[in-house]
Amino acid sequence: MNPQQPSKTSPVVSLLLSLAAVATGCGAGSEAPSGVASQSQSLEGLPATCQDIRTAQPSAPDGPYLLYVGGKAALAWTAWCHDMAGTPKEYLTLEQTGSGSNYSQYLAGGNSTGTTVRTSYTRLRINPVTLRVDTADPTFSTSTGSLLHSPVQVTSMPYAVGMSCNSTQAQAQVDLRGTPFAVAPGQLSLGGSSPQGSAVYSEADQVVGLSGGGSCGWMGPPGSYNPFNQSGAALQLQYRSNALPTTCQDLQASQPGSPDGDYTLYVNRDGLKPWVAYCRNMAGTPSEYLTLAQTGASSNYSQYTAGGNSPGTHVRTVYTRLRLDPVTLRVNTADQTFSTSTGALSHGGAPVTSMPYAAAMGCSTWGVGNVDLRGTPFAVAPGQFRVGGISSSGSFNYSQANQVVALSGYGGCGWVGPVGSFNPFNQSGQPLPLVYAAPQ
Repeated sequence: MNPQQPSKTSPVVSLLLSLAAVATGCGAGSEAPSGVASQSQSLEGLPATCQDIRTAQPSAPDGPYLLYVGGKAALAWTAWCHDMAGTPKEYLTLEQTGSGSNYSQYLAGGNSTGTTVRTSYTRLRINPVTLRVDTADPTFSTSTGSLLHSPVQVTSMPYAVGMSCNSTQAQAQVDLRGTPFAVAPGQLSLGGSSPQGSAVYSEADQVVGLSGGGSCGWMGPPGSYNPFNQSGAALQLQYRSNALPTTCQDLQASQPGSPDGDYTLYVNRDGLKPWVAYCRNMAGTPSEYLTLAQTGASSNYSQYTAGGNSPGTHVRTVYTRLRLDPVTLRVNTADQTFSTSTGALSHGGAPVTSMPYAAAMGCSTWGVGNVDLRGTPFAVAPGQFRVGGISSSGSFNYSQANQVVALSGYGGCGWVGPVGSFNPFNQSGQPLPLVYAAPQ
């Protein structure tokens, strides 16, 4: 597949174009564009780290440079490269630097005597490969206050922490607006003695309001312990940009007239979670389909095996694409737009001519089925199948990192299918939740 991309220039692509202008249009001695340091014409490929910049241009000074997560053109960001004359390090410059933004706080009182310690950040040390923030790096921060956390004197706080040792919770804030990053889900938790507090995500997960306290408690990144001074746990970010489409509707809105076909979408606008969707009905109400790479006779099929109480011939439906909700990642197993069926049988007098995806059924015979998502970036979420029917038995065996599930169902009339299935034949199918995973 060769996914189509909308031709409309996005903010991310504009960054790429500015780099291209520097790399191809500036001769020796040309001035760098305003705000972004010039990069050497000898730079091959897109730089992912400040070391890449320095390798191409050993004399490059500290300053802002365009980097690309994983070297991918769609995942551009502006890094502040620090210590370019020594060991280059990457920092994310924060746009929101007012008194109520991007600060951590240890509230004085109770068991911690002194004055409240507050640290405000203007840049964050970030690993450009893993996108983890080193919350303990104070290079671009300022602190006020001093208190005693016996026997340690506290004069600064790591990023993304609210802490106190009294009944009043300390406030803190993370604000990544103006950058292409957001805080990954589940990145803040309570710790300490009798901890209390909250972490409230907002603004598409770019803002998190923190509060933490207790006998001596805190709210901070998972793994935090006594998070003060330079004791801080890593905070995981994810690349996110409104320029990255989540749905086929996003593509239709940005480029009216786009034809049906393959396009790259991004789960939750996360630049590290791309997938190739087949966008159907782009001239009307677009819908998303996942194209299956495994399409042989024994892959991605559902079968109601004839015999016993269901006379006729085996009904077998083979799928080449699945209707996938790009927001919830649930497969509409009843959608048979891209499938072919053979056979016909009678189920208590009702004609059966097709099967929903991910189902196996038989009446005194064994029904079989297969789910095979290899070659896609998705896997089946755990615990999504059940055995159902009269005097039923069956199995659903996950393998290949949960990208493959082998199904078999039996009973007086029994089946195996997604949770909630009842008589799963024709267009009677329950949603099948998927999860984003690395391609196998």
